[in-house]
Amino acid sequence: MGIPALPFYKMNFTVPKIDGFIKNPKTLGDHIRNRRLKLHLFQKDVANLFEVSTDSITNWENNRSVPQIQFYKKIIDFLEFFPFDIDTSSFQGKMKEYRYRNGLSYKEFAKLFGVNQTTILDWEENRIRINSKYIDALNKIIYYSC
Repeated sequence: MGIPALPFYKMNFTVPKIDGFIKNPKTLGDHIRNRRLKLHLFQKDVANLFEVSTDSITNWENNRSVPQIQFYKKIIDFLEFFPFDIDTSSFQGKMKEYRYRNGLSYKEFAKLFGVNQTTILDWEENRIRINSKYIDALNKIIYYSC
């Protein structure tokens, strides 16, 4: 025995289209979301690209967490631009940009020079001068690796 249905009623609903784009993206998560929507991708598709969980993408896009630096290279490639506000007019800024573009932590970058990771942080923050013996090595890596 069936349940009687309501009589069919011809109704038209107008639902505003919500595209989900963030008009003035400020955070890395905002940029990731806009790019994903522009490419008509699901969060799971982007998660597969970055080899992370769908929850990670959700958290990044909702600004509940930020990606670790190891994902920056893939994110920059995905976005097709460098989304970080770094003053690259200084040598320290160029170091930081290099690390970000290559997804290198302080520790990984420090291994290239045989120094401690806090030394790299101190160089980037201009708390200590870069020893002249490292300047040439840094220049080769930063300027000639392109």
